Amino acid sequence: MMLEEILKQLPNKLIKDYSKGDPVYSEGEAADLLYIVQEGIFGLYFNTPSGKESFLRVFTKGDIFGHRSYFSNSPYHANAVCLKKGKVLIISREQCDNICLTSPALLKQMTKLMAEELGAAETRLAGMADKSVKRRIVEALTYLKLKNPDHTWTRKEIADFAMSTFESVARVLTELEEQQLIHRDGRRIEIPDEAKLIQFAVENY
Repeated sequence: MMLEEILKQLPNKLIKDYSKGDPVYSEGEAADLLYIVQEGIFGLYFNTPSGKESFLRVFTKGDIFGHRSYFSNSPYHANAVCLKKGKVLIISREQCDNICLTSPALLKQMTKLMAEELGAAETRLAGMADKSVKRRIVEALTYLKLKNPDHTWTRKEIADFAMSTFESVARVLTELEEQQLIHRDGRRIEIPDEAKLIQFAVENY
């Protein structure tokens, strides 16, 4: 596991606690640090020119973030925030440079990770034009719940991830509940059968 390998090579570890809502870094800041989640859930978002907050993706235990801007030597392109109380391992540029020099295999693994993330992002964006709003919402909900089943996702977060609206998510969730494809208890959403939900979206949306 990448996190374990990195931890082995850091004699002096900086681990920071975050509470829900705490910012990790902001768009435009110098990207001098790398972040690896040890506990909790963290989110990445950016503010559009119109002022709308757009949710990009989530990070959980073992995920690295901040690396895109770090390795391109450019300011952070988005904002990172804590979604659920957790801990983050923070790696300085000097520490990262030492790891890259002493462990080429680990550097190769990180490069592979970035390439896979880029490919997934391109595929997701390319598919947006061919999918209905309902199907995008179903896929976003399924992804978020599978990746972070214990987090209570808000309708706004689901809408931002699906590139949709709060109102559309509310309508789709009501329809899915009527079809007994999801269960809601207050703000919590449970999916009894993810495969069945996705198949329903493919056949009907």
